[in-house]
Amino acid sequence: MNSEYTRAVEQYGQKVYAFACYSLRSRQDADDVTQEVLVKLWQHWRRVDPDKIMAWLMRVTRNAVVDHIRKQQLAESRRDDRIEPDTRPGREDESEARDRERLREVLLESIQALDEPFRSLLIMRDIQGMSYADMQGALEMSESQVKVYLHRGRRKLREDEDLRRAFGSVHGTAEENLVTLESARAENSG
Repeated sequence: MNSEYTRAVEQYGQKVYAFACYSLRSRQDADDVTQEVLVKLWQHWRRVDPDKIMAWLMRVTRNAVVDHIRKQQLAESRRDDRIEPDTRPGREDESEARDRERLREVLLESIQALDEPFRSLLIMRDIQGMSYADMQGALEMSESQVKVYLHRGRRKLREDEDLRRAFGSVHGTAEENLVTLESARAENSG
């Protein structure tokens, strides 16, 4: 059991952490949630279907993130720690680097501002690249529900005026170029 658990942690631990990081925008909070989720995996190891570990972990992570946010709100001590993105301007001039950084910040803020399940679906699919099957299991939704909510979440991002302006400043184009989250995500993954 120990070696199987260790392999699962090595295989999925980073995805759990990344999901928590994107959801909470605080590395310290993401560390806490990740540790909590991995402890729960250990506690429930014998009951988790080996073919559905990813879906189980994402569902537990999402629930832990929601619980964490609720606890912070109740205590009124919410911190606004930011994830420091990896920026390597290279040949870009400083203005372009600032615009890209601003786009990255606005995108994270826009995703964070979305209601559930839109936020979780966008993180799972567009940032982590999860399959629809894994998302279905994680959120306990049908495939059609996943697709509809994902479409609506992307539409909400396209309608975000701050995100549209930030995207336009990076690309020097009209707002209509912000067609999907994938295009913004492609800019941020570099």
